[in-house]
Amino acid sequence: MIDSAGYTASTPRYGQMIHEATVQLHDNKVVIYRRKDCVAPVLPKPKHPLKVHVWGGISRRGTTQILIFEGILKSDFFVNTILRLGLLPFIRQTYPDQHRFQQDNDPKHRSNLSKRFMQENQINWWDIWPSESPDFNPIEMVWSMMKQRLNKKKLSTKNDLTSGIKDFWKNDLTVERCNTFIDHNFKVLPVAVFIGGRATGDLPKKIFPERSRSRSLSYFNDQFDLEEVKERLAAVKY
Repeated sequence: MIDSAGYTASTPRYGQMIHEATVQLHDNKVVIYRRKDCVAPVLPKPKHPLKVHVWGGISRRGTTQILIFEGILKSDFFVNTILRLGLLPFIRQTYPDQHRFQQDNDPKHRSNLSKRFMQENQINWWDIWPSESPDFNPIEMVWSMMKQRLNKKKLSTKNDLTSGIKDFWKNDLTVERCNTFIDHNFKVLPVAVFIGGRATGDLPKKIFPERSRSRSLSYFNDQFDLEEVKERLAAVKY
């Protein structure tokens, strides 16, 4: 329909290219519709946008506190601020019975300093994480939703940005939503195995359009035997 009407869709080209694994102002990803004979606009973007780094975690019983900081994340800060002040109190208060802690393979997570702290404080770190696998990591869905929500707000200062992050963490990231993100893994893992361990992208949603909340891993494994799922598999590229 867009093509037949004489329009084309594209993402805007910015004058200053920024690539940061962080939360920053003026990082909106939007689509602009324009006529094919029109010049693609170049939108202004600050050379040094306001940005902050965030750390947080989700669990079956809710979220850890959100930590917002600036500067380079180093091992000593990760241990003495994030693990000691962010993770450890959460584990002791929310999971006094038992727990399992997961994180990705960032070198700071695996430093000797971090390992020693977790051993001394009996943090049950599950040291098994496939490299380059964001589709297995529920927290990536959290960051994606948070950035989408922030992009809809009128934020102009660093205080606006940090307040927006805290508001999302407190009011949007409910226990129910945390569990929905975690349950999504039960939909992703069978697809990853089916396609030989490659990145799944949006395949899980195409193959299993139903909600993953309260579904089990065995449920989605069994779905591969259904004719309707076989038809969906035949219709998608992987």
